[in-house]
Amino acid sequence: MLYMRKKHFAAGIAALMLILLTAALLSGCGRTENAAAPSEPSVAEASAPAETGRQNGERFEAVIMLEGMEETVGYEHIRNDAIGFEMDYDYERFVRRSDAACECFVSCYDDPEHPENYLTVRYDPRDAGTAAAAIGAVLSHDYEIHREDSFPLERAGSCIRIDASADVGGLTMPDQLQMVYVVPAADGCRVVSAHYAIEGAEGFGRRFHCFMQSFAAMEASGEKRLSDEQAAAAIRRYCRIVNPDLESVASGGEAPVYWEVSSSDEGRIVVLFRSYTGAQIRYYIDPLSGETYVTEFVPGITADEARTDESLNAWDYID
Repeated sequence: MLYMRKKHFAAGIAALMLILLTAALLSGCGRTENAAAPSEPSVAEASAPAETGRQNGERFEAVIMLEGMEETVGYEHIRNDAIGFEMDYDYERFVRRSDAACECFVSCYDDPEHPENYLTVRYDPRDAGTAAAAIGAVLSHDYEIHREDSFPLERAGSCIRIDASADVGGLTMPDQLQMVYVVPAADGCRVVSAHYAIEGAEGFGRRFHCFMQSFAAMEASGEKRLSDEQAAAAIRRYCRIVNPDLESVASGGEAPVYWEVSSSDEGRIVVLFRSYTGAQIRYYIDPLSGETYVTEFVPGITADEARTDESLNAWDYID
């Protein structure tokens, strides 16, 4: 009887060891090297990323799990010193569109001027917590958001992730979803926004997740200021959030509505918004801090351009 108990006990130990060994092997699936699980430091003190050893422009293949099946993906390693980041992206399925202030990766199946599935990377001079709070406030106009303050990334450590995948109220899903990653850096943060149509949420969402696991921030060497294009786009987005009816008015052609950069220099960008009421509203933007004040002039009604009590930060409205 004692012999049988010892035999069963030994068999149980052997089975347990086999289970543990199998789990250890499975945990390494999909990795190209044996690496320890990423630590999860606080957002304020995210650890420095490990070096990949890959060169800018180097291409390679990796296997990812997509909808329960393995897929071999062709990646390109890129480094953007101006914005301050490096990342691997799927060069066979995405078109890279770059400028000094923003990197954009657009699905090759989309209209590049009006994409549905794309990922953008930009620099933000503010700390990650401040930037995330402002971005969340803007997104909450259209989405029911969920925020994670210590979302782990393979190379960048912890970041703040904002999930915008439900309409306000949380009862329905919008046609266009967003997942925003705010990655802390020594000189501010990097804001990575993944956009995808609801029909492709599982596929594109997984691909963008793989992009982010290779993402690493580094000190930016570029000019840390808003471009004229960013400033105009930010004011346009701000106006449409404040007044949702602008979209139908502008597209309906009922009255002339437009935005344009009326002047720009090292210390200030001025964006003119011509309202359907005829009012000329100017946004005076500090291109470094993003702080913006507003003036209004109505031809034939007011004698001069007058400052209003309206103010905003243009960085909050960069998509």
